[in-house]
Amino acid sequence: MTKKPDASDDGTDNTSVLQDGQNTLLKELQKAKEQDACLIIIRGTPQGHRFFLTQNTMLIGRDPSAAICVSDQGISRRHAQIIQESGTIFLVDLGSSNGSFINNRRLSPNEKVALAKEDMIKLGTTILKFLPKGELEILFYGNLGSAAHTDPLTQIYNKGYLLEALEAEFKRARALHTEFSLIFFDLDHFKKINDTHGHDAGDFVLKELTQLVRKSHVRPKDIFARYGGEEFVLLLSNTAGKDAREIAERIRTGIEVHPFIYEGKRLPVTTSLGVAELQVGIEAAQTLLKKADQALYSAKSQGRNQVVFHN
Repeated sequence: MTKKPDASDDGTDNTSVLQDGQNTLLKELQKAKEQDACLIIIRGTPQGHRFFLTQNTMLIGRDPSAAICVSDQGISRRHAQIIQESGTIFLVDLGSSNGSFINNRRLSPNEKVALAKEDMIKLGTTILKFLPKGELEILFYGNLGSAAHTDPLTQIYNKGYLLEALEAEFKRARALHTEFSLIFFDLDHFKKINDTHGHDAGDFVLKELTQLVRKSHVRPKDIFARYGGEEFVLLLSNTAGKDAREIAERIRTGIEVHPFIYEGKRLPVTTSLGVAELQVGIEAAQTLLKKADQALYSAKSQGRNQVVFHN
């Protein structure tokens, strides 16, 4: 005789799965409701990037000072404008050289068109998708962009995103004549940690260090990224070199005194840091990065566990 399945157990299991899925969906929907309307780069760089439409008037263009700055040579410096009126979002072409297109229709200069869900906006070679406030799809693109720009081990930005952000922040600082600095640092004798305690210990140190720096020393608008291996970069907008050096010193001290405990043993961890600031004569973002790297090299050659500022 076949034993009849226990009805209560079967019902409980099914209900649990359904409830878990329902709760997840409700949380996602609630989170989506809190999202502002946005434009998402569908084709272009960086793909998946979201521009949240949080102001009543937002300039779109290649100019670094634009609220929605898109690095595309086919886009004019002042290409188009987003306008919000009474809950409706409009796109206005500003007489751009190559035109603004909504769903393949070219706008006339100064023409004002209301945007609808999933409208495709073509500017130069870049295509942006419009999503109204509260759309669940906004979260999907956010997760997609996050995965593409995140270092899987440390969960901070990766080198690809860093270099894109460096170019954008550098151009913005030069255009607006604002201060801009960066810190380039790496761990001292990291190879010895791997050789002595194993690569799992090295991974632990990298993750612990990034959490420490991110929680204690990274401000909301700073960009913290893993450059590669045990090397890290911190971009500091609106920050003078003197202030950047103080931040670097706090990072150095914080890492030196932090207890990195792995399998019951405290691992000796210190870091060397190079600091550089945007100065007259620096014409390229890579030049600024190179100066910080040179300062880092000086810190290591002078004995490690110190901060060097590139003059």
